[in-house]
This record gives sequence, structure tokens and C-alpha cells, in this order.
Amino acid sequence: MNPGLVLLVMIAALAGAVFILRWPTGISLAVSALAGALSGGFGIPLRHLVEGTMLYLDPILIVVTSLFFMRVYEQSGSLADLNRWLLRTFGGSPALLIAVLTLFVMFPGMLTGLTAPCVLTTGAMCVPILLAAGLSRVRAGAFIAVAAFFGMVAPPVNICAMIIGGGVDMPYVGFGLPLTVAAFPLAFASSFWLMRGHITPLAVAARTRLTGSSGSVRWPAFLPLFFLLLLLLGARWLPAQIPDLGVPLLFVLAAFVAAISGARVNLLKSLEWSVREAVPILALLAGIGMFIQVLTLTGARGEIVVNLLVIPHWLRDLTMAILVPLFGGVSAYGSSSVLGVPLLLAMLERSDIVVAAALSLLASIGDFLPPTRLAVVLADQVTQAQRPGGILKHCWIPALAAVVWALLMIWFANPLARLFGLS
Repeated sequence: MNPGLVLLVMIAALAGAVFILRWPTGISLAVSALAGALSGGFGIPLRHLVEGTMLYLDPILIVVTSLFFMRVYEQSGSLADLNRWLLRTFGGSPALLIAVLTLFVMFPGMLTGLTAPCVLTTGAMCVPILLAAGLSRVRAGAFIAVAAFFGMVAPPVNICAMIIGGGVDMPYVGFGLPLTVAAFPLAFASSFWLMRGHITPLAVAARTRLTGSSGSVRWPAFLPLFFLLLLLLGARWLPAQIPDLGVPLLFVLAAFVAAISGARVNLLKSLEWSVREAVPILALLAGIGMFIQVLTLTGARGEIVVNLLVIPHWLRDLTMAILVPLFGGVSAYGSSSVLGVPLLLAMLERSDIVVAAALSLLASIGDFLPPTRLAVVLADQVTQAQRPGGILKHCWIPALAAVVWALLMIWFANPLARLFGLS
């Protein structure tokens, strides 16, 4: 069958499994891959399907180990200590407190590349402060969802960028500054926009929360973070002194540091929780891998690349702005691989690192969009707003701003690369 028709079969199978059968996205991607292989005349290519599940082994390990670290850090009481320290240090300055709360919610996403840990840990801890400042539950949910989204994009861990880079054999090196520019300016701007009219009450709410809190901040609570950052940054800045042990191992070592520097933690139960919470993401990554493997096997991936190479630049930009986030509504990781990789190949005249960082920002917007809208659904749960649609309405402006920001980064990729010292 013609590769273009195979692609249509795969898209139809994916859409039917997700929207009609309501199957999980990971299983739907696997079914789509099987449909593509059968329609392409390859039968059931077990070898390719198995290879596909291992295509994103590095992100899979990072997801599990980073969730393990965050769970141990939370269970040891260190995360609560960090929250108290932030409030005591910055509670007197409303504007600075908003920026710090934004970073606090983003923090788990920066280490995991996921929105869920942001919302369920640090985001949930911020809910009482946001509500006490006068925000409605809907707007508080939007604040958490938006910060979690930008945490997913921010360095040091951005799984979408890893997937795009892996598709063109580009190592995950040099992404720090591009991802910083992609995430932090919009994150702070969006937070202040959502907090408009509630900036001064926020500081009052923070001081009230402190009055009712008890216990001092333990300095060992900062040890796991210092240890993790030392090894993460040292491997890049001081490679002769600090070896690169790999991000998954660093998270495991940091989890052990958190376990001995805080309250007693059951590491086995924490690991069990981490694996259980990671299973939907792992299934999604495995499904994406099978989907991409079959796309390549049948020639459908080449069909996408060829079509993107020959279309006019303005139409390609329109495709990026619309299709990448929409596909991300099914899976940000799937969008990164299916559309992000060929789009990067279509723009080789521009800095590949900056373009990949911008494409990861576009793909991550899918966490706001149906059918999954993961960040919105989870934020609705932790705020008990029971209005995910209302939260989504407050997220449209940050999402549209992210689209424009990503396109600007792509248009000015080469000047930005020279500014970052990447060219």
C-alpha cells in the first residue's frame, strides 16, 4: 500500500481507539502501529514492535527514577521544609513570592519532564495559599496547571526535546539556555497575569499560613537538591572532576541522600508508588516507539518528511502552530516524535537545538488540550473546582502566548544560537 495511505490508516486507527473506543493512548498507539504494519503488507512484525518499545528507553528510565526521587523527597518531609523556607524568605514581597511560587510548582517538572508531579506535589501544597489570597478554585487550578506546563518544558529534563533529538540522533546536550528562554519568561508572565488583582492579598495569605505553621526548617532538607544539582551541572561544567553518571542514576543517588537526610522513608514502597504512577507514561512512551518504528518501516515517516520539505514556509509554520499542539492533545510525546522530528529535519538551515527546544514547547501545549488535557484535569482534582472547562478557559491566553513564543524562537533560531554560544 502507498505510504500515504498507510499513514491515513494509522491515523484513523489511532483516532478510533482514542475517541470511539476510549482506550488508553499508549494502547491506542500500539494498535495504530499494528494496523499500519498490516496495511503496509508487513504482517505482525514482532521484531520491529519490540524494538519500538525500547526506542525511548532513556526517557523511560528518567520518568521512573525522577518520580522515585520526588516521592522520597516528599515522604522525608524535605519538600514541606522547602515550602516553609520559601514562604518565610519571600513572604514579605508579593511580586517575588509569585515568582517563587511559580518556580516551586515548576520544580518537579524540571526534574521529571512531566506535569503530573508538579500538580500533585508542589501544586497541591500551594492551593491553600492561592485560595487564601482570594483566587477562585478555577483560577487557582489554572495557575497550577500553567506553572506545571512550563515546568515540563524547563530544563534540565525535557522529555519532548529528548524525543525530538533522539529522532535525528542528536544528543541531549546544549539545551539548557534554549529551554530556559522557552519556559521561564512566559511562566512568570502567565503567573502574574493569572494573579492580577490578588498580588497583595497573596503576601497576607502567606504570612497567615506561616503563623499557623509549626516547626523550623531543617537545613538537611536542601542536601538532596544540592547533591543533584552538583552532579547534573558538574558533569557538564567540570567533566574532568565529576563524571557523567547518567540522569537516571543521579536521581536514584539523590533519592538515597533524601532518605538519610530527612524522616524515615520506606524506599521499597516509594519505588512501588513510582512505578505504579509511571505505568501510564511508560505505556505511552512504548506505544510512541512502536508507532514511530512502524511509520519508518512502512515509509510513512518519509512521506511526512518529504511533504514538509516541499510545502511553502508560511504553510509549514501554520502546520507547526496548529497541528503540533493538537496532536499533543493525544500525546505530547507522540506529537514530538511524529511531527517534531520531520519538522526539525525540514529546518536544517536553522539551529537544530533551538528549533528542537521550540518544538518541544509547542508539543507540550497538548497537556492543556482534549482529549487528555492532563494538566487541567489534575489541577481540577487538587483544587476540587469540579470545573475543568473553567480552568481550561484561563489557560488559553498562556497557551496562545506559548505558540507565538515558539514560532518566534524558530524564526530567530540562528541569532539565538549565536547568543547562546551554540553555533
